[in-house]
Amino acid sequence: MTPPRILCYHKVDRRVELGVTRLSPRRFARQLERLARRGCTTLSLDQLRACLTGARPCGPREIAITFDDGYRALREHAFPVLAAHGFSAICFVVTDYAGRLNRWDVAYGGRRFAHLAWRDMRRWQSRGIEFASHTASHPRLTWLADDDAARELARSRAAIRDALDVDPAVVSWPFGAHGEREHRIAEREGYTLGLTIGGARRWGGDLFAVPRHPVYMWSPATPGFGALAGLDVLAGTVANRCAVGTSIIQRRRPTIRVDEQVGLAATLMMKG
Repeated sequence: MTPPRILCYHKVDRRVELGVTRLSPRRFARQLERLARRGCTTLSLDQLRACLTGARPCGPREIAITFDDGYRALREHAFPVLAAHGFSAICFVVTDYAGRLNRWDVAYGGRRFAHLAWRDMRRWQSRGIEFASHTASHPRLTWLADDDAARELARSRAAIRDALDVDPAVVSWPFGAHGEREHRIAEREGYTLGLTIGGARRWGGDLFAVPRHPVYMWSPATPGFGALAGLDVLAGTVANRCAVGTSIIQRRRPTIRVDEQVGLAATLMMKG
């Protein structure tokens, strides 16, 4: 079974960093223009779900545009471009870091990037951008114990529900890392779809392992289409697997959970 074309972006930002997931605003705008000229239209989350479950056919030029992590620069450099072309998108957010710097990540090159605040998400909800879960703190779920993985998924879903008045049932797996155990945990926590990164265009129909086409710095001008699409997916899949280095560094460095940080700050304020 062939799933709909689902593009996966990350950063769209003027600032250069060490990494492959960042696109310049100009390059992103050119890609969107090329997709529009090709006659592409975008799928909402409900339409995507219907295509994946077989409830509706998917046209050859229907695509879904997704963003992982929910970086703040999207509000200036990506969302307005989408709106100008009449495109919708699905943005997967790291809920513990809404409105904060991406300290869950390793700052290769020393640069930090801010995430969208809840007020930003509220603003764009009415303009064709939907928001769903990328977990609470972006861990590699396959390395967590069952209870910890369940908490990540539950806390993220609850945060989106409280902040945006929607009941998200879709998760994008951090680092694309998932397996049957994570599928079972997500289903128990109320999720019905799980999206990954890369993988073959031939899809087995598992709703918790839906493949996406990663769009990285080398991707062609019309991502997802043309003779180079298969090679582009392969390169993106390999690059995504290299992100295991980030997970190793995350695991080795001392960290304080966000909820512990909030409690610590409140205690210090009371003492001050």
